[in-house]
Amino acid sequence: MKEELAITLRTIRKLKGLGYEALAGTISQSNLSLLEQGKIQATLPTLVKVAETLGINLLTLMALCLAIRDKESPESELKKAQKELLCFIESGGLNIMEDQMQDGALKKRGRGTRANAQSVSAVISLRKQGKTQAEAARELGLPTSTVQRYWQKD
Repeated sequence: MKEELAITLRTIRKLKGLGYEALAGTISQSNLSLLEQGKIQATLPTLVKVAETLGINLLTLMALCLAIRDKESPESELKKAQKELLCFIESGGLNIMEDQMQDGALKKRGRGTRANAQSVSAVISLRKQGKTQAEAARELGLPTSTVQRYWQKD
């Protein structure tokens, strides 16, 4: 999507008659240049700032980029998004989103699943036998990241 964003940003700036200086304070001139050359990715916060500074809705910016990528019209991209949004709402997505907030801020997420005691014991046993983490992962059929996490327990 780097090139699609580059094309879209260049076009919006040209249509609005804006130079790089119009985005001063939003994004550095060198980063804007790299974005418009399709050489770097933009983060979401950067896209929000750039869209606001250019006076264009972020969804419009994304629809234009997706239209280039998908070889469809921006209206078609927005219709697809609208359809997905309605399904999301009908499925209770907004309620789930509300459940993720507390006093207007993101709730702390509970810990993931607890460590499997048998697996921890097996990893520790293999470690004590002098096996490597990679050998333990292969022998137990566990991801190496899991073995690495269990390796230090005892």
